[in-house]
Amino acid sequence: MNPKESAVSPGKKATVNHRTVVGKNRRSRTKARIIEAALQVFAEKGPDAPVIDDFIKITGIARGTFYNYFSNTAELLSATSTWLADDLADAIESSIQVIDDPVLRHGMGMRLWVEKAKADKAWCSFVASVWFQGGFALDGPLRDIRLGIKSGEFSCPSAECGWDMTMGTMRQAMIRLLKEPGLAKTDYTDRIVETILQGLGTSEEKREEIFSYPLAEIPRPTKTIA
Repeated sequence: MNPKESAVSPGKKATVNHRTVVGKNRRSRTKARIIEAALQVFAEKGPDAPVIDDFIKITGIARGTFYNYFSNTAELLSATSTWLADDLADAIESSIQVIDDPVLRHGMGMRLWVEKAKADKAWCSFVASVWFQGGFALDGPLRDIRLGIKSGEFSCPSAECGWDMTMGTMRQAMIRLLKEPGLAKTDYTDRIVETILQGLGTSEEKREEIFSYPLAEIPRPTKTIA
């Protein structure tokens, strides 16, 4: 091998890798800027009314740039809902990561989620109406349900069945809280979490442990649609 080629190749590789990283970071920042701007637009006009020009105007980007990230407003709407849900899921994870027991962790995560739904009507309305696709809001609960099945404390057929039942019930509870706001002053949300835990097959003793465990505070403000 030519010594000059050997000396130059690593440098070229490093330059290419650096440019790739910089490009990815720039794309991530631009996408986040579009989503953050979308929160304002959706808050002002609702989830169904905005058109692409609304987002282009507030972000100051070109139409072609918008299409580099999103094909239409529906895709942006879904991405915004997932971003909001993932922000909460990440904050909840920070609160419950000290809990080793996956069943207790899952129960406390659900309790914190519905606390957010009770306290933030705008967030609750947006996320419940649009819901979300994938992301950490899926990964964290799915992980704990899988571990709960492995330990024998959950008895649902699969982690995916458990997740679908958990999140489907949580979404319906959020919709009911919006329609019947007086429920926020009752023990409705605890009973919803208890019903999900029963559906997952937890024992009465474990459910009692979950509801007697101190509810941790989320360590940072979470994002909202308002």
